[in-house]
Amino acid sequence: MPISTHISLIPETDVTLRPTMGHHAHAAFLSILKESTPEIAEAVHAHAAQKPFTVSPLIAKMEKRGHLCHIRAGTECKLRFTFLDDALFQHFGKAFLTLTMPPIQLGAAVFQVRQMVSHATEERSWGKSETYADLVESANVATHIHLKFHSPTAFRTLTPRGQKRYNHTQVDPVRCYQSWINKWNAFTPLQFDRDELLAFITQHARVSHTQTRTQALNFGKHTEIGWVGTCTFDFQQESVLDEQLLRAANCLADFAFYCGTGYKTTMGMGQTRRIDKRRG
Repeated sequence: MPISTHISLIPETDVTLRPTMGHHAHAAFLSILKESTPEIAEAVHAHAAQKPFTVSPLIAKMEKRGHLCHIRAGTECKLRFTFLDDALFQHFGKAFLTLTMPPIQLGAAVFQVRQMVSHATEERSWGKSETYADLVESANVATHIHLKFHSPTAFRTLTPRGQKRYNHTQVDPVRCYQSWINKWNAFTPLQFDRDELLAFITQHARVSHTQTRTQALNFGKHTEIGWVGTCTFDFQQESVLDEQLLRAANCLADFAFYCGTGYKTTMGMGQTRRIDKRRG
């Protein structure tokens, strides 16, 4: 079952930190998991390419001071975590149900953990859960799919000679769907035919709107560049669209809320939400 949750954090003193803390949030996730089930934390850390979780950057009201951000003591902050299987969520949640959570550290900043929320508390909340079957059954056949990328999103691309990799920072529907279907097929028995779906996307999906900008995420020893903002995928109807494939395309766009998009989604990148264009 895909689950999106967030934890509430409170700094007890004023803190100053870099504006992008995805790698520290990743470490915090593993630290919390280790409190309840150390062997699972180790297994997840060493997991194969398709990891069963994502992590957001720190979400908080911050005051920018040059290249750093200042957060006042007592300010409520959040970290969002998503889970692509029930078992991992249960191990993570165990830390909140059975343990007194110790403070967690993001860089040099120390935060007290107050609570975990895994249900919708308000409209457009980041807390939510659905079964894979629910996602399939509720998928519509919309031909306009609007998306918002909340944190820098990128795909890794080899140079023409294959000597090194660089970040591809333009919205590409085929690369987005590759990312989503790879995660989907890795964690649910309700498989989609990858080749068939990607051929459908290649033939019919076009980017009809983008309003994006590049943004950097600092990882301490290196920086990653990606895009943030909104885009729309239109499915061109040169002929009658295959309804089953169009429904699968809509299902995966909904699933992006849980699995993220592209590169380093376990370290704050690729946070994605399908949006109603009327509300943004």
